[in-house]
Amino acid sequence: MATPTRPLAAFRLPYFPAYFLSNLLQYVSGQLQAFTLQWLVTELTTSRTLLGTVGFVQGASVTLALPAAGVASDRYPKRHLLVIGRVGLAAIVLVMALMVHTGWIAMWHIIVLAIAGGLFSALMQPASQTYVFDLVGRENVQNAIALNSIGTGAAQMLGPALAGVTIAAIGIVGTFVSAAAGALVATGMLALIPVLGRSPHAPRSSPWNELRESLAYVRQHPPVLLALIACSMAVFNGALYSMRPIFARHVLEVGSQGFGMLAAASGVGTLLGAAIATMLPMRRPGLAIAATMLGFATCLLLYSFAFSFAWVLGVELASGLIGQLWNVAAFSGLQLAVPEEMRGRIMSLLMIVVQTAPLGQLFVGVLADAVGDQLAMGIFGAVPMVVLTLLLTFGWRQLREL
Repeated sequence: MATPTRPLAAFRLPYFPAYFLSNLLQYVSGQLQAFTLQWLVTELTTSRTLLGTVGFVQGASVTLALPAAGVASDRYPKRHLLVIGRVGLAAIVLVMALMVHTGWIAMWHIIVLAIAGGLFSALMQPASQTYVFDLVGRENVQNAIALNSIGTGAAQMLGPALAGVTIAAIGIVGTFVSAAAGALVATGMLALIPVLGRSPHAPRSSPWNELRESLAYVRQHPPVLLALIACSMAVFNGALYSMRPIFARHVLEVGSQGFGMLAAASGVGTLLGAAIATMLPMRRPGLAIAATMLGFATCLLLYSFAFSFAWVLGVELASGLIGQLWNVAAFSGLQLAVPEEMRGRIMSLLMIVVQTAPLGQLFVGVLADAVGDQLAMGIFGAVPMVVLTLLLTFGWRQLREL
């Protein structure tokens, strides 16, 4: 992997600063919307299973659409795909705001809108990662992804804290409208970037054959396969996202502002992790992917103890830092390890295994209703710890070749 020579190297390139600012606003708006939606669901129901179901159906729609999205990102201008996806998501948020305002809102409405939102999110995901490569080139891709992740961390830190305040000040409807407005402004900024992000390689066959080609590539390259297996443990990571409001409301009893602080602590960790990644080149991304995923699983186990609000804040900080190091290792390492004409499809496969996290949100909700919140979280940390420890023990030679 290329070694970044300066922490801010990508900012010296012509169009990356504009993309960074556009993403930062988009991330803040997305966090504002996601936080508000979670809080709305907890007002409509006390069922952990239903809360997990919302994340599950959205994640399932993303997963089902990702293979087509990966092929599309290798065939069509990535900037166009990003604009379409962002406008679609903003429209869904405005519809949800209108339904809450009129009082015509129920869980099945939220589930339907979550599915639609998942489809637009899937359209953007491979394009958003590979567009960075098109903007900055191979030699700066790790640095650019790390810097872009700083924006993600800032959003995770600011978005939930801002949402906790705005929900109290202007209500759920006003917060939804603010999130949609921010997303539309971010879309306008993106549309002004002249780089389309079109693949230099013309399509060689049908989309179905291109998808089969990417699967064959993974089977024939054990380091890529093992890295994707490690990433598949994200199915357990979804527990943190869906159980955070449950811990805030029912275990720690800290209310919406405490909920915002928990998410913000994760954002601070994400920010720190991204900053570290700009200065620390990952020469063995395969090992880094598995090790950081193991670290995140450990955080889930520690979270389950919930000794105090301060304890959970510390675990949130650690999980954000470790998760961001995983993010940079996975999305830069795999892009650099595969042929350029296959980047979109391999990114879609990576995102498919990562998108199993919403499945974990559903299962941890069902488990929490059955055995309790803390025990469910502990189980969701212990299982991937065992799997990843075995993977590192027996597959470290292959992983270090990525």
